Amino acid sequence: MERTKIPPISIIGLLTLAIIFGGFRYGYGLLLPDFRESFGLSASALGVISSLTFITFLVGALAVIIFISKSGARFMILGGILTASTGLLVAALTNSWPVFAVACLIAGFSPGLTWTSFSESVSENVKQSVQKRTLSFISTGSAIGLVLLSLLYILLSGEWRWTWGGAAVVGYLLFLWAYKSVPYQRREGRKTAIKMEDLRPLFTKASVPFYLASFLFGVTESTYWTYSADFVTENFTVPDANAILFLGAGAGGIAGIWGGDMVSRLGMRKSFIVTIFFYSLSITVLYFSEGWPVVLTSAFVFGASFMLYAAYLPIWSARVFPKIPAQGFSICVIILNVGAIMGPAAFGC
Repeated sequence: MERTKIPPISIIGLLTLAIIFGGFRYGYGLLLPDFRESFGLSASALGVISSLTFITFLVGALAVIIFISKSGARFMILGGILTASTGLLVAALTNSWPVFAVACLIAGFSPGLTWTSFSESVSENVKQSVQKRTLSFISTGSAIGLVLLSLLYILLSGEWRWTWGGAAVVGYLLFLWAYKSVPYQRREGRKTAIKMEDLRPLFTKASVPFYLASFLFGVTESTYWTYSADFVTENFTVPDANAILFLGAGAGGIAGIWGGDMVSRLGMRKSFIVTIFFYSLSITVLYFSEGWPVVLTSAFVFGASFMLYAAYLPIWSARVFPKIPAQGFSICVIILNVGAIMGPAAFGC
């Protein structure tokens, strides 16, 4: 019996998400207390910078929607790795907060450029029998990256410049590997034209709950990832409290990947309600509990429920928009980012 080889795109995707989401997107919040000290900025000012990075995230996502059919997923993936690596490196080297802000904006393009591009590349170049396994493997990258970043931060005694600088170097090496290994676009002219009647579900009442869930997810997750580490640093005397909190969230995120079993047993509707309950509870406990063990437990629960919430959105999109799931999920990403732009700016005041 022939053994199924792991496609190179799987490992490249996992490492890319580890750097972009684990290292930059979520890592920004982990390192926020250190940014305050290094650049003399307030938490609210850094929250505004975080919100602005979601604008470039949105621009990157829109670029994928507009250009991926012509340029292919390869170009978007390479662009995402390059912007992330360059942004992280410049941010790690500068002592100027405006340059730091610009560097973060550059890195902010990367999640939007890569999020759906890996799905497109997998659907084009990986055997259908292993596509779900490949995408699941890639999705673990964000949680694994957050765990590694937290451990590295503790190991380096909070030297954030070495942490982000090291991630940038790995990113450039990953870019060279991706340049040689990520396939070019193969499906030329195979996409059928979308009819106007296919777009009608985008504007019906049935789509409103989906859009609302996307918006609220954007507001809450961006606020949590931006301010939670700074919050525990200010309110608890535990050494490296910020890194330990994110380590717990990352571990929960890895555990949340196996949440598919819950969906199989309870069904989509019930399992989503359970996820929303624990997701909301974990955020509430963080900001109202005075006990460190309880807060750390809430971080683990948040990480698991966060991963499940993120996994439900494309599934929900496919159900609400069966004829145009990709376009429906693209709208989801846009609405999610609008919420993510508003969250840190509003709650940091």
